[in-house]
Amino acid sequence: MKKIIIIILSITFIPILNSCSDFDKLNVSPNDVNEVDPNFLLTTSTYNFANTYSEFGYWGSRIPSLLQYYQVGDGYKSEELNALYWTPGQSSPWGTIYSNLVDVQAMSDLSVEQGNVFTEAVALVYQAGLIDLATKIYGDVPFSETNQLEEEIVFPKYDEQKEIYETLLVNLKTAKNMIEGIPGSKVPVLDGYDLLYDGDKDKWVKFVNSLRIRMCLLLNNKRNELSIDLDAEFQDAAQNVFTSSDDNAVLDYLGNSAATSFRGGPFRASELTYARRMGLGFLNSLRDQNDPRLYRWLRPVEKKWDKDIAATTTIQYTDPLGQTFPIEVLPYPNGYDDLDTSLYVGLPVGSQASWTAYNAGPQATSVEPKTTPFNSRLSEIYFQNANQYVGMNIITYSEVEFILAEAAAIGAFGVSDAEGHYKKAIEASMDEWGIFGDYVGGFDFNEFYSQEDIDLSQATNEHERIMTQKYISMFFRPEPWFDWRRTGYPDFVPPYDGAQPAIPIRYHYDSPTPPDPQYVAKYKEAVERLEKTEFVQVPTNDDTRSRMWLLQGTNKPY
Repeated sequence: MKKIIIIILSITFIPILNSCSDFDKLNVSPNDVNEVDPNFLLTTSTYNFANTYSEFGYWGSRIPSLLQYYQVGDGYKSEELNALYWTPGQSSPWGTIYSNLVDVQAMSDLSVEQGNVFTEAVALVYQAGLIDLATKIYGDVPFSETNQLEEEIVFPKYDEQKEIYETLLVNLKTAKNMIEGIPGSKVPVLDGYDLLYDGDKDKWVKFVNSLRIRMCLLLNNKRNELSIDLDAEFQDAAQNVFTSSDDNAVLDYLGNSAATSFRGGPFRASELTYARRMGLGFLNSLRDQNDPRLYRWLRPVEKKWDKDIAATTTIQYTDPLGQTFPIEVLPYPNGYDDLDTSLYVGLPVGSQASWTAYNAGPQATSVEPKTTPFNSRLSEIYFQNANQYVGMNIITYSEVEFILAEAAAIGAFGVSDAEGHYKKAIEASMDEWGIFGDYVGGFDFNEFYSQEDIDLSQATNEHERIMTQKYISMFFRPEPWFDWRRTGYPDFVPPYDGAQPAIPIRYHYDSPTPPDPQYVAKYKEAVERLEKTEFVQVPTNDDTRSRMWLLQGTNKPY
């Protein structure tokens, strides 16, 4: 993963350029947005898009706990995060998405005015990415009438999801064609302002095409309702998608200020966050398949029970990636028969209770509740301002190979060789997490792959196996939620305490306070187009278990 310096710009603060050879007549007025070069807004919009998309997979949202990647252990928000009691307005990205779209529209308008084909194309891509995220989260959303205050449209209509996706696919292909049509191997952009690819035209084309095949697969279950030829779109895009991890659309955190740091680092977190612990089922799946990514994502316990010792001792444990940790090992206490003696211990999924004393046995009342040393906490990489393994992921080579593997497995889009793509996908994920370079003694991927639970040729259900391994590989990314909704894989169990009947498949819509009559009318139109499932127990369709168009008629995920 290449290191990228993140530059955050605003219209009111524009740095002095070292070189403007291609833009000799650039003249910026601090009071006139129309004089701002779209290159400046390219930088801002790139950061905003990458950050918004990736943050929806990290713990700024409810998705990583829904996906059972982690649970909160200290009771804070356990009802919302662990037991999935979602109410309107909680952790909603609505405002952020539509705020970012204002900048994207400004970039588009300036690009058209100044004849900058590249930034005009990128604006189409970022608009598509943000609207795609919004509609996947909520259902029908404002699109065609957004950013039209000059036309006195304060409350835009909610476009139907089918029409949104038909437009987005056209826009992405248009953007791809625009970029391909730029002469030479580089796109015209000021030095340092293309945070993704530093002006590399071919990588930009691969990026757009990779987003296109992701979108086509999302729509596969609804292909018969579309007016667009989904096979043609996929096949056109698949000719030039990511071919290695060097193509990844990822921004690294710089880590020199709060604005350029990961949310778990000291710049953005006042103290070490002990509450988030890996979900027990996810941890067990990693352990059962001897998955080395476990050691990248998780620390061992700080205190461990042991049935074979008589006195407490301290050991220095070195994991397979060469990381060393002190661990206090204690004799297994009498009167307990269910304590976990493993080096890595996760939290059971779905309870509203506090797990601060989980696995602590007789020390449940004496340990410091926040530290919970008897179950593992997330790796140090999630408590740093920046590191090479935690970035703002948009789409990666590993995901692209999983998309191709799934398409081949289900007989879609003319793709073949499911196992070849599947194997490349897992291998790429291992590479992205630094397993090949850091594994002590060298990591034998073929030996890992040959396991009965991983080897695709040994699977009784190829589709399920591909989706399960994709889910594991995309740790702390939002896409597995969208994948699960359309496929039903992996087979998540509802929250542990049984209070919630099913896992949410959408967010509630946001609503202004006080509600405006114009907004209410358009909101109600969108809500009426949602379809209640058997699990909706309230009068309104605006429920987390109502089906949006993407899921209607598919019998997925339930």
